[in-house]
Amino acid sequence: MLKSIFRFSVFLSAIALPSFADLTQQDLNEIRLIVKEEIEKEIMPMKTEITSIKIEIAAVKGEIARVQGKLDRFGRNIIWAIAMFAVGIIPHRIIAWRKRRLRLQEEHIKEKKTQAELIAEIEKLKQQRIVNP
Repeated sequence: MLKSIFRFSVFLSAIALPSFADLTQQDLNEIRLIVKEEIEKEIMPMKTEITSIKIEIAAVKGEIARVQGKLDRFGRNIIWAIAMFAVGIIPHRIIAWRKRRLRLQEEHIKEKKTQAELIAEIEKLKQQRIVNP
C-alpha cells in the first residue's frame, strides 16, 4: 500500500514538474500582482478598522485629559479652601481663646479683690468690736 502511494506521489510530481518550468517572469509578476491585490482586499477592512480604533483612542485620550484637568482644578480649589479656612478660622479661635482666658483671669482677680475687701472689712469690724465692747 505504501509503495503505491509513493509511486502515485512521484507520478504526480513528475507531471507537475514541467508546468513549473514553463512559468516566465511575466507570469510570476502577474501572480505576484494577483496575490498582492487579494492581500490588499483582505487588509483594507482591517486598516479601516484600525483607523477608526485610533480615532476612538484619540477621543478617549482627549476626554481623559479633560477630566484630569477638572480634577486638578478641583484639587487646587480644595487646597485653597483648606488654606482659607486655616487662615480665617484658626487665628479667630486663638483670639477667642485668649479673650476667654483673659476674662477668666479678670473675674478671678475681681473675686480676689472682693475677698480681700471682705476680709479687710471683717478685720475692721473685729477691731471696732474689740475697741468698743
